[in-house]
Amino acid sequence: MSYSGEYWLKHPDAPFATFLGVVQTHLHSEADPDNFSALKRRVRNDRADDVELQTFKAEFSRLLKGDREGLPSDAISLAADGDSWTTDDEFLLWLQAELYPQEPAPGEAV
Repeated sequence: MSYSGEYWLKHPDAPFATFLGVVQTHLHSEADPDNFSALKRRVRNDRADDVELQTFKAEFSRLLKGDREGLPSDAISLAADGDSWTTDDEFLLWLQAELYPQEPAPGEAV
């Protein structure tokens, strides 16, 4: 199946749909500015019963490791809608540093 636009809104089972939905909800330019702080709190709490967050983390980890299978090339930029980065990798590394500052990004020396 081929996806385009904000496909994750209509196809929640599509590849990386949870990651993209969380990013859009918390980081999109039209999102409430407090949403990103709320996401940071959720990440710090890291509740095992927060299924959406656990799925987000798993999909985020795959993306950081370079697994983009099934992800349209414009999906991350559509979800994040930011202009502070020029590539998906730059955005992903920034987000990793913001949400998980104590953890090295995949490929970094420990």
